[in-house]
Amino acid sequence: MTTVAPAQLEPELAEAYRQCADKSVLAALNPNIFFGYFSVCADPKQGHGHNTTFPGLDWGQSAEALLWLGRRAEVLASWEYVKTFLREDGLLPFAIVPDQAGTTVQMNLPKKTESFPFVVAPNGGAYSHWFPGNPLMMLPNVTFVQVAEAIFSRTRDHAWLAAQQPILRCVADWIVQQVTPEGLVRGGGFYVERPPRLEFDGVTQCYTADALRLAAKLTRNDSYAAVAARITTCFRDKFWAGDHCVEYINREHGVIKHHGFTDVDWAAIATGTASPEQVKIIWPQIRRNPDFVYNGIPTGISTRPETYEDWEMMYLDRHDLAAMGRVWYVEAWARHVMDDREGLLESLRQVARVGRANDWYWLERYYSERSGDLGSYRINTYCEYPANFIRIVHRFVLQGSKG
Repeated sequence: MTTVAPAQLEPELAEAYRQCADKSVLAALNPNIFFGYFSVCADPKQGHGHNTTFPGLDWGQSAEALLWLGRRAEVLASWEYVKTFLREDGLLPFAIVPDQAGTTVQMNLPKKTESFPFVVAPNGGAYSHWFPGNPLMMLPNVTFVQVAEAIFSRTRDHAWLAAQQPILRCVADWIVQQVTPEGLVRGGGFYVERPPRLEFDGVTQCYTADALRLAAKLTRNDSYAAVAARITTCFRDKFWAGDHCVEYINREHGVIKHHGFTDVDWAAIATGTASPEQVKIIWPQIRRNPDFVYNGIPTGISTRPETYEDWEMMYLDRHDLAAMGRVWYVEAWARHVMDDREGLLESLRQVARVGRANDWYWLERYYSERSGDLGSYRINTYCEYPANFIRIVHRFVLQGSKG
């Protein structure tokens, strides 16, 4: 059955919406693995494992898109599956790899002579990244809270929410433990690996504050909101460079702020972490900045990708100096907050055009020629752009103006 696009969409976007749903998000469902399973690729043979689950953004993005497409039962089943991997200390895995349960694999990269261990627990959960410094540390727990909000906002099922209270508090308590007394959130890159943005990534600060605000509402525990406020106050001080946001704070090299505007600027506006005065300075400079568009598609992580130094990549490849759907979602979120409807629609059109040119499939990453390394990580049929297309349409376009 062909998906019916929302009637309010213009024809170009309506066609893209249908293709995103039918060729990617719904095609990734695979009940042969288990009811509720979905892959990160429409064609799982192209990469990342046929039965692997990533309880960070990949899982969260597709789960919310499936909710909008009416697949509540599958999403709830997937939620229950991910819950079973909660560790006693409250940490969720960033990857669930059943085929590698109880193993340690040495990750070898072409630009590095040494290898790095990828440890998978006996239950199949990977709780620490193989990359030096453990980026993505905050990603699964923060995403879990955001998925809980997406489920409850779509279903308004108070009985379901009541049943989730113990695990939501456990997950949120672990998040709180990663916040320093002054309000910095540990963990490096929130959704990027290279650069790992060790140790205090601006996007991590923004997303963690947002998750704790959501946790406070979902659990009716104001202490989470207080920690979010502490993160916000710290961010406005330590992550402000005068006319844009600091990208990250490195223990050895200090404040990193010289890569132009970055996804931190979008995230600070989207999550309300920047002050109103800071937003007034940032917004006119990024609103129509063409340097966030890489190879025709939003959104790159920086307007000056060529300025990253080798030490920032741990002397490996420049894997995430690319446009990715996760960054595009943050841009769209910020545009919604700022009532920039035309900018939001134009970004959807850009994504639609790139998908149309590729038989309605999207790559995982689109590299900038200015990054100095065009990259070879070109998995096709990736579900991130399609899932976020659906989320953006429903959360931001169809909800209309914030004003």
